[in-house]
Amino acid sequence: MKKDSVFNHEKSFLNSWYNMRKGFEDFFKSKSKNLNINPAEAMFLSRIYYKDGISQRKIANGLNVSEANITKTFKKLEEKELVYKTIDKENNARRNLHLTEKGVKTFEKCMKIFEEFDKILFEGLTGDQKEKMENQVNTISNKSINVIKK
Repeated sequence: MKKDSVFNHEKSFLNSWYNMRKGFEDFFKSKSKNLNINPAEAMFLSRIYYKDGISQRKIANGLNVSEANITKTFKKLEEKELVYKTIDKENNARRNLHLTEKGVKTFEKCMKIFEEFDKILFEGLTGDQKEKMENQVNTISNKSINVIKK
């Protein structure tokens, strides 16, 4: 007899999370064909969009990825002419990241895609229901990140 597990329960968080992630990736891919960007790169751009001059280290910490990953992503986005860096005036070893005009426009188009998906997901829910759901998922997300950091 096969062992029961979360894989065997259609409504398990694991299966739901997988479906949400896959659904979003497919949705984003279909809506962003002309942008030449993926969701992870959009998240990278979001950090710079909301905090111009942020360091690669702070982006890595905020996205829970390695600085090497951020360096690779930056290079890809730099080749696409979406980002550039400057030397920090107070610390010559630190590089500040910025969006180009094209980067700003690209990210703003990404925001619309994210907002459209969000609207579809939460259609029919009240503001309170949506907030409760977001709080619950955020709690689970934070626990997940803490597992990695142990």
